[in-house]
Amino acid sequence: MSGAATSSGVWRQLAPPALTLAVVAGVWEGAKAAGWLPITVPAPSAIAGAFGRSYGDLLYHAQPTALSALAGFTLAATVAFLLGAFALRFPAAEPSVMRFGVIVDSIPLIALTPILMVWVGNGLTGRIVIGTIAALFPLLVAVVQGFKALDRTSSELFHVLAASPSQKLWKLALPVATPYIFAGFKVAAPLAVLGALIAEWVSADRGLGIMMTYAIFSFDAPLAWLTILAVCALAVLAYGAAALAERLILGAPAQARPSDAGGGLGRS
Repeated sequence: MSGAATSSGVWRQLAPPALTLAVVAGVWEGAKAAGWLPITVPAPSAIAGAFGRSYGDLLYHAQPTALSALAGFTLAATVAFLLGAFALRFPAAEPSVMRFGVIVDSIPLIALTPILMVWVGNGLTGRIVIGTIAALFPLLVAVVQGFKALDRTSSELFHVLAASPSQKLWKLALPVATPYIFAGFKVAAPLAVLGALIAEWVSADRGLGIMMTYAIFSFDAPLAWLTILAVCALAVLAYGAAALAERLILGAPAQARPSDAGGGLGRS
């Protein structure tokens, strides 16, 4: 019975978006057949045909994009945690930490990427750095706000018990901040994919970004749209992985966490 109930619950969650996609695809196909769409917008059937002939190339180019995004996200999470821990240990430094995050977030990546590629080369390192910059700010905000959510009574208790800064960080601050951090994860994971894509647009020999550029300059609209959909799917998978990790670790649906309602990223 439990297996059937689980399958039924999964179907109820998947059916509405699947039906919506089917309706959108049908309307899109009909609009293209009626000549209502420009030549640069192919029919879904044409995109499916591009998938059939370019399936191997798509997998070949998706792998480095996913790797760059994952590495950039991991590095961004590490930097955000270290800066958040520093701000927790030295509260007077918090404004400086946040200003640093704002400055990083305000950097136009499409302008920075060519300069960075000249500096570090057009290999994996440059793409990881761009992915890190793209994902850093929401993670930093989430970590800092999570650490600021400490209960005053608990913090004073740790002080009375002469807890060390590391004990306060790992045994008090981190458990309190975890919901906020996962909220940041779900925002930053798709941004890391976007950062990797921007780096591949500028300089790369492999990746979805260079595949998209090739399709555009070859006037292959179905292939260009296929790569766009592939990037969207990769970003959705990144968000889903963060949401699944939140569910497994926190043991509660994302909707039940106050951090997702704006408590984590809505304050500054």
